[in-house]
Amino acid sequence: MQKDVHFYLTYLLARRADIPRADAETIAWADQYTDDLTEAKLYGIQTQSAILGNWEEGQIQLSVLAAFHFIPGIDTEHPWLTTRNNWRARRLVDKGSKNLLQFGIALHGLQDTFSHENFSGWREDVNSCFEWYYIKSALPNVGHAEMRVVPDVVNYVWTDPRSGKRIDNKKRTMSAAKATWHFLTKYFNPDINAAVWQALQPELQEAFKIECYDDRKKRICELSGEAVDYANVSPKMESKYGNDFIAAARIHLANAMNLFRDLPMSA
Repeated sequence: MQKDVHFYLTYLLARRADIPRADAETIAWADQYTDDLTEAKLYGIQTQSAILGNWEEGQIQLSVLAAFHFIPGIDTEHPWLTTRNNWRARRLVDKGSKNLLQFGIALHGLQDTFSHENFSGWREDVNSCFEWYYIKSALPNVGHAEMRVVPDVVNYVWTDPRSGKRIDNKKRTMSAAKATWHFLTKYFNPDINAAVWQALQPELQEAFKIECYDDRKKRICELSGEAVDYANVSPKMESKYGNDFIAAARIHLANAMNLFRDLPMSA
């Protein structure tokens, strides 16, 4: 999902699920910070990499992109291809449920299975969207690099050049929100009334239609009922939980590698 949306949407869902503000903020920050830790820190851990940086490196493709953003699903022809709400992504959320930071990291991967559907974290032909003579094809066939940010922008409707399929990102984001809600309530408030989600859905649908990014982000924030700003929250949380986040990311990575053992170690 688009920059900061992981934070605001996850925070909104957590608060509507009656999760205490401090815990909601921690989960949502860890979710978003998974996109922000683009350089290797303590123990060499990073959870994202700049697109024009080292996406070409096999280690980055495996331990960063596939593990945190393109979790492989159930496509038998292309085993590293991400499929929405797949069992590995769900298992990682389950495994992270006892630690707020690890839970947020795993929610990021789960949410990305919707926006990154049908792309993989490896460099492989299945990710190629354009013929060689297009300028865009100069980018590596890793993830959705050739499509730039298009799959992540909440209100976009676009056509996948590989299949000709029309994709509505608003619907994908709603599905990601529903999957996120499932795990937030499962582990933090299993007795919550189903009517809460039913009432929230139309509000989210309207918010996702807003064309201006800042206005859409503002509306999602408003739906939480509280003023919250990731630009202010992140430095505070990084100072408080930076090393703890890295420790949680290490555990998530180890769990992901364990779930990948039945897959070929290259695309």
